[in-house]
Amino acid sequence: MYKLLYSEYQKIKWLFILSIILLEGVLTWILAAGNTKSLSYYFPYNWTTLYFQAVSFHGMFFLPLFTGIFAALLCFYEHKDGGWKQLLTMPYPRFKVILSKLLALITLIALMQVLFLAEYLITGSIIYVEGMIPWKCILQGIIGGWLACFPLAMLQVWLATRFQSFGVALLLCIFSVIPNIVLTGLPASLGAWFPFSAPYYAMFPQGINLSPQVEPTTYILILLITFFAYFMIGIRSFVRKDWK
Repeated sequence: MYKLLYSEYQKIKWLFILSIILLEGVLTWILAAGNTKSLSYYFPYNWTTLYFQAVSFHGMFFLPLFTGIFAALLCFYEHKDGGWKQLLTMPYPRFKVILSKLLALITLIALMQVLFLAEYLITGSIIYVEGMIPWKCILQGIIGGWLACFPLAMLQVWLATRFQSFGVALLLCIFSVIPNIVLTGLPASLGAWFPFSAPYYAMFPQGINLSPQVEPTTYILILLITFFAYFMIGIRSFVRKDWK
């Protein structure tokens, strides 16, 4: 398993991954900083406002979108020149092959969340927002958003093994995040069943007027059910597929 995971990390184009994550960060924080300033009449000009303005872009659109993009990139080489067939001739169980893809994807999502935190601190310092940094809220949101991506990550790894075209996978991701505009307005007990919406519910802070309705026990149960459902379906499909 270690060798498979090491091989996945070796195949990742880290410079490209870091570049698109940083590009997303620049766009997100420019929009968040602009909204924080322009809406200062309605919301306090503080660290919490800056954070939830960023989550409105990052958690709702970019985080689920990039989860799909990363999954497609992790399977890109295997879809070229019979790569899957060559990989599966190696003496490793098939379930470990797809599990290594999942772990590599989860690592990339964690990297994205860490950079999101760093950019949050940098942006807040640049625009001189007021008050103290709500560390508990921020860390809960960032870690919770990462964990909430697990069902989506498993689904995207499974789909990435099915679609040979990176363009098709990208279009699917783009069209899948659009419904978040509506679904994230629903209570988490309904909206979180759609895996692209789940990270938003975890990242958005509670206790303000715009907070989505989240009942923690129900929300966690939904994440567990969807993750294990996608995990079992994805593993079963991958193991039984006839790779030609």
